[in-house]
Amino acid sequence: MEARPVETVAESPSAIWRRIEAAVRDLGGGIVEGEVQKATRAASGHVYIDLTDGEAKISCIIWADAAAKIIDLPREGSLIQARYRRVRTYAKGGSLSLECDAIRGAGEGELLQRVLDVRERLRAEGLTDPAAKLPIPRFPRRVGIVTGRDSDAEADVIRALRDRFPPTRIAVCHSLVQGVGAVNQVIGALATLAALPDVDVIILARGGGSVEDLLPFSDEALCRAISALGTPVVTSIGHTKQRPNCDEVASAAAEVPARAAEHVVPSAAELAERIDRRASDAAGYAAAILAEAAARVDRSAMRPAGQAALVARASRIDLAGQTLRHAAGLATGPLRERIAAGTLAVQQALAALPRATTLDVPRERLAQATAGVRHALALTTAALTATESLIRARDWRERGFALVRLPDGTLVRDAADLATGQAVAVQMKGATLEAVIAAIHPDPTEGDA
Repeated sequence: MEARPVETVAESPSAIWRRIEAAVRDLGGGIVEGEVQKATRAASGHVYIDLTDGEAKISCIIWADAAAKIIDLPREGSLIQARYRRVRTYAKGGSLSLECDAIRGAGEGELLQRVLDVRERLRAEGLTDPAAKLPIPRFPRRVGIVTGRDSDAEADVIRALRDRFPPTRIAVCHSLVQGVGAVNQVIGALATLAALPDVDVIILARGGGSVEDLLPFSDEALCRAISALGTPVVTSIGHTKQRPNCDEVASAAAEVPARAAEHVVPSAAELAERIDRRASDAAGYAAAILAEAAARVDRSAMRPAGQAALVARASRIDLAGQTLRHAAGLATGPLRERIAAGTLAVQQALAALPRATTLDVPRERLAQATAGVRHALALTTAALTATESLIRARDWRERGFALVRLPDGTLVRDAADLATGQAVAVQMKGATLEAVIAAIHPDPTEGDA
């Protein structure tokens, strides 16, 4: 299309407006939908309404005869539809408006149908498929929150995060949460938090509201932004039966803001309980091994035929005891170090936070868990010491037994190796006796041993 040449004769503003009036005269009527920015009834009975879609604004005028049928003016922020007959220009004021004869609120059924239409498009593209959603890290370095400024939702989310895992680091970005400007602001807040290098998950939270109030959270542009963000988002648009579309594309969705923390951070109480249980299991395993070793020693010591073997294995038993103590140390040492390191990290994180009553209970729970682990380790050490004493107490001299040796020092293991008149040395507690075999009387019970 060729550019219109500049006229050689300048036009007046009135002439320009006459050309504008001629251009809009043929536009005819229609229906406009937008959010009410301002609605007033003049003394003349006329009603004036300003509508916006977040990017443009247009004024509507309803003359007194038609305005008389409107009992209650629409509230600011509500979504309405207005039927207009023509576009009216006002050259003196340099403005234009729509001459309307009727208005109505956008019906809930109609709004819900729009939500469903968007949802179907998102599903058709696979954006609601669980496989397409980002996983939520188990221990996020920092949690981002997008919510209304000074809202109940913000307070509920922060309180739940602190109660569940006190060391949680939080970054908050406020936004409008209803109205035509909410979608762009929420998208901007999500992008701001996602740009922070240590924010690993973002919570998008708002309290309850009507279908109209929550309409921005079903907006197609917002849903596509969440899906493409690159950081997992947990939505929590609470107190409504009709779930918004953002729940469909988010990595997880909570019913109310207070429960969003359950999807984002671990439970400090559950972690402490798990550490306690692992330490108890380790102590129980060591105690079972020691008990079995003690029982085997008892069984060997009670058999006369086993005394010689017990003596011969005395050094091996001592070595086994040392090995067991070393193994127990290796088993419990790393656990003790991990527990100590974990406790130190939590204490450092707690020290960096403002003191608050909400931190006292988790701190006490962690202290109790650490004390329980120390107690279990002390029990293991005591059991090892007791077993060592038990092994030493099994010495054959203390139990009244003696060893018979030949003059060359060879240990006599069987009476069949001796003969009458043979010299032997009898080794017992306190002395070694020199003797001569006078007679040999076989043991009639030897075959039952």
